Amino acid sequence: MAKIIKPLSPIQIKNTKPKEKAYKLFDGGGLYLEVLPSGSKLWRLKFQKPSGKESRLSLGAYPDVSLEQVRKKREEARRLLAQGIDPSEDRKEQKEAKQEQDVIRAFKDDRMFERIAMRLYASKKGRTTDDYRNTMLRQFELHLFPAIGKKNIAEIEGRELFTLFKAVSEKLNSKGKPMTYMARKLCQWAAEVYDLANVENSSFALNNPCRSVIKFLPKHQTEHMARIGFTELPQFIQALEAYGGHILTKSAIWMLLYTGMRQTSIRRAQWSDFDLNKGIWNRKPEKVDKNIHIIPLPEQAISLLKDIQLLATGNSENLVFPSVFAGQLKMSEAAIGQAIERMGFQMTGHGLRSVVSTGLNELGFTPRLVEVQLGHKKGDAIEAAYNNAQHLEERKKMMQRWANYLNSFKEPKNEKLTYLVKKKVVL
Repeated sequence: MAKIIKPLSPIQIKNTKPKEKAYKLFDGGGLYLEVLPSGSKLWRLKFQKPSGKESRLSLGAYPDVSLEQVRKKREEARRLLAQGIDPSEDRKEQKEAKQEQDVIRAFKDDRMFERIAMRLYASKKGRTTDDYRNTMLRQFELHLFPAIGKKNIAEIEGRELFTLFKAVSEKLNSKGKPMTYMARKLCQWAAEVYDLANVENSSFALNNPCRSVIKFLPKHQTEHMARIGFTELPQFIQALEAYGGHILTKSAIWMLLYTGMRQTSIRRAQWSDFDLNKGIWNRKPEKVDKNIHIIPLPEQAISLLKDIQLLATGNSENLVFPSVFAGQLKMSEAAIGQAIERMGFQMTGHGLRSVVSTGLNELGFTPRLVEVQLGHKKGDAIEAAYNNAQHLEERKKMMQRWANYLNSFKEPKNEKLTYLVKKKVVL
């Protein structure tokens, strides 16, 4: 028989005294008052997240928050949970939204380039991914703010902008290649700063010099991502098995191979995205206006995730593949590529994804089934059709056969390339 909790009373709370150890007084519905040895009295709410995980929420200190007030907070949390909303995440989002609005209000009429750029950064919240807007901000801080950040945007000349962007295009990236792409991207972002200034205050009537400047910047020469040939896959698998790097980095590479997902998706994956019982990964879109992409998981991927679950928990964002370095949250963008290079292969993580695409096609699977599995956009109707139960099962069979194929090369005796699928799969 469940224990009946008698609700607290104001006089009971007021007269509560501290003890040598902290203790709790329960009010029901998960709400309790924690009394600390120091005499502090803190309201807490114990609840179960929509994901099923138990959590706690701080609701303030007594007497700043009265019993009546804290009960209202409890009911509000219950209301959110009934809608499938985590109250702790809701609070975090509200705090971030307030901070963004504070930034916008503080600099509303300021013509300084840096402050308008910060408002652009704030305005992109919810319209782009955090990774994208943070990249934009980092590039502003590196290349533009030191030179023109404190200047009145109306006083910045086109030739000054051209000099800045040209200098960026002549710098070399980590691969020793000119940063022409970043220079042009930076110019496009700067153009948005001018556009925002005009939208916010029509009296600016600013000419946007970036529209002219970009025409004269060096063109970016597109290069195909480095990749291994399909026939080198057995050697790659054996090298991966022997790789002595961190288990999370190694597991991230296996996850890319087993699913064909982009590095960004793997780096951003959270445990709440996975249903290991059903063998499903509900991959969050990399762009905010896209749909959830349902990824069937082969048995090998499920086993891998279960193995690393204890290693990868405890980070604040509940990431599956967090950084292996202290002070960093997400696994770095370069981690997978660097690991592959240490294994002795000249290939990027994106190149490995291309190997998955080639492999699935070589094994005879229908190209459109492969395209949907890899998240290549072919139209909402097609994507929706192949996300449905029937085709999801077919994709699950495809990825299971692919995972079996990959695992067949873990032993050196399997170096000779063999095809597990002889008959073309037609849908």
